[in-house]
Amino acid sequence: MSSASPTNRTALDRFLAALPYALLALALLSLLFWEAAIRKTPTIFTDELEWSQLSRSIAATGHAARRGAPFSYKSLYAFLIAPGWWITSTSSAYTAIKYLNTVVMALTAVPTFLIARTMVPTRTAAAAAFAAVCTSALFYAGYLVPEVLAYPTFAVCAYVSIRALAGAGRRWIVTAVVLDVLGTQVRGELVTVPAAFGLAAVILWVAGPRVARFRAGWSRRDYAGVAVLVVGVLVFLNAILSQKSFEWATVTREWKGRMWSLGFQASSALAIGLGLLPVVGGLASLWLPERRRDPAWRAFAAFLGASIFTVWTYTAIKAAYLSTVFATRVEERNLIYLGPLLIVGTAAWAHSQRRFLAGSLAAWGFTTWLVLYYGYQLDYPYFEAPGYGVAAMANRVWHWDQPAIRVALAIAALVLLVTILLLSARRAPRAVGGALLALLAVTTVTWMLAGEITSVRGSAAGSRTYADSLPQPLDWIDRATHGSPATFLGENISSGQALGINLTEFWNRSVHNVWSLDGSAPGPGPTLTPDLRDRNGTLSHDPGLRFVVASDRVNLAAPAVARRRGVTLRELTSHPWRLRDAEYGVSDDGWISGTSDSLMADGVYGYFGPERFPGKLHVDVSRVGFCAPDAPPTHVVVRVGPLELNGQRAPSVPHATQIRRFVLANCARESIEVVATPPVAVEVHVAPTVRPSDYGISDSRELGAQVGFRFTRR
Repeated sequence: MSSASPTNRTALDRFLAALPYALLALALLSLLFWEAAIRKTPTIFTDELEWSQLSRSIAATGHAARRGAPFSYKSLYAFLIAPGWWITSTSSAYTAIKYLNTVVMALTAVPTFLIARTMVPTRTAAAAAFAAVCTSALFYAGYLVPEVLAYPTFAVCAYVSIRALAGAGRRWIVTAVVLDVLGTQVRGELVTVPAAFGLAAVILWVAGPRVARFRAGWSRRDYAGVAVLVVGVLVFLNAILSQKSFEWATVTREWKGRMWSLGFQASSALAIGLGLLPVVGGLASLWLPERRRDPAWRAFAAFLGASIFTVWTYTAIKAAYLSTVFATRVEERNLIYLGPLLIVGTAAWAHSQRRFLAGSLAAWGFTTWLVLYYGYQLDYPYFEAPGYGVAAMANRVWHWDQPAIRVALAIAALVLLVTILLLSARRAPRAVGGALLALLAVTTVTWMLAGEITSVRGSAAGSRTYADSLPQPLDWIDRATHGSPATFLGENISSGQALGINLTEFWNRSVHNVWSLDGSAPGPGPTLTPDLRDRNGTLSHDPGLRFVVASDRVNLAAPAVARRRGVTLRELTSHPWRLRDAEYGVSDDGWISGTSDSLMADGVYGYFGPERFPGKLHVDVSRVGFCAPDAPPTHVVVRVGPLELNGQRAPSVPHATQIRRFVLANCARESIEVVATPPVAVEVHVAPTVRPSDYGISDSRELGAQVGFRFTRR
């Protein structure tokens, strides 16, 4: 019985033909959903908190804001996830947004398939589409970051731009211009798309028949003159960009070496994450002699080459600039958009009958140099470069060090070289070449998925750690206040505390303000520092809200509604709000600390009342929390007296009624009890400080002493 011809296929035939693809897509989507499910909480702060703030505000009011203050929406991604926050439960809303992220990123397969279909058969195009959502870029699907929308947006813009460049008509040109400009509203980096579109158009024009006829009679002097003119144009463009972009001016004038180094490091991470083959094949596809008269390939090759130039330049400039003002990072996250195009290019290269051997060898040599010359980040995961996930897997599972990983990559590169040579051998059977390419394709996809899954599992492990460290349930404030707005008020908020506060703010939508007594409240969004109005503990800037979430070092004169480790939810029964007592300069673990420039530590305690009769003031000073046998002792001065407000409107002791001086030995504790009448203050001065990291302990603070204060009635 003969099979149905393409023109006579029934609906059942089409269904059965599409079924394997659908099952494969469903399996991959199930894997990606599982990856989203195992990520329990945001971990990238303040980015994820900011996107949740903006999108929540859009969901509630239609306008972007951070902590109630109007702010730019920054990216269309904020509008994409805004409907998710219409779900009342924060946990359910967060889960829905993660699944939405996953679907949106997976949709990259559609434009990838459409691009590939212009040059290769349907099955190969489907394989390329599948591979495009197996890359390390899908690592970001579980995060609240704009890369989620930017990844498919780049692919859509690439497809429309390539069709326009291939001569599909004016409508495609107009659509490409509109979408390319709109893409810049998804993520600023996508300005590289219209730049690539313009550059590709110039390349095609220069390589086109009109220009070819024009330069037919050129001499060497003519070509030299054009070369000088091109250099002049580049210098002129550099001057314009330097005026428009401070980052561009800084890097191109002072940090050119760092730009090249960090740009190639990011490229190395991308090549490793893609399993080498797509980078080699993608670069080799830039010149396929047999397709030089094919408009689809010409448009694709021009756009791919232009995109590599614009995206790589953006990545290198950004990485170099960040290294001067923030941190030196491998910014593969800015190169991930090239993955689908490189995969499509590999598909076109694999289907070529006559491959340009010199070009293939050059692409192999460059890729091999990238992955062997630069080192590998083995963090679990490395957020900026998830392409290192496969290297992290080799390190964690097989205990390979960097030299062993480099040897494995060298072997993989040699296998790829042998494949290229066999495919180019005239006597090699086509069936053998096809089977070898199919095996390499399956191995590459497995490689990519292994690295991506490893990075996701590392992210999930970190998220579980953060979630477990928070008070349970995560939305305990929302439950206690029944959604009524609350203000967080803390003091001496260190980085560790700031992360806990950011997560608390994310999980509890009732937290409208994040303020501190000393200006240490973290962003994103506006913060405020209430001052003491008087000696009785009255605070300024009363928000007029019913509830306050205060850290343990800040005790408001209001009944407690709920307590969790480190924080207390209080209900204000009267206004203005007022402190009962508070500690200043004391960390969440009780230490007062100094800096490397000033090896002394100071802490202040103020008890405001409302009592106005004598009581016992208890002061504990110790170094029990850090017990290195060979650490030196320190000198301590404790001053107690009537509480006054200094120039910063903070408690001070200008006239001490009692002063205690003593030497505090390491691992020792001293307790002091004095009779005092509120409002009373205590100042503790410790010198010199000690750095635990000098004694093999992972704490680089300059620690003075642990202090504790308590006022009781006599």
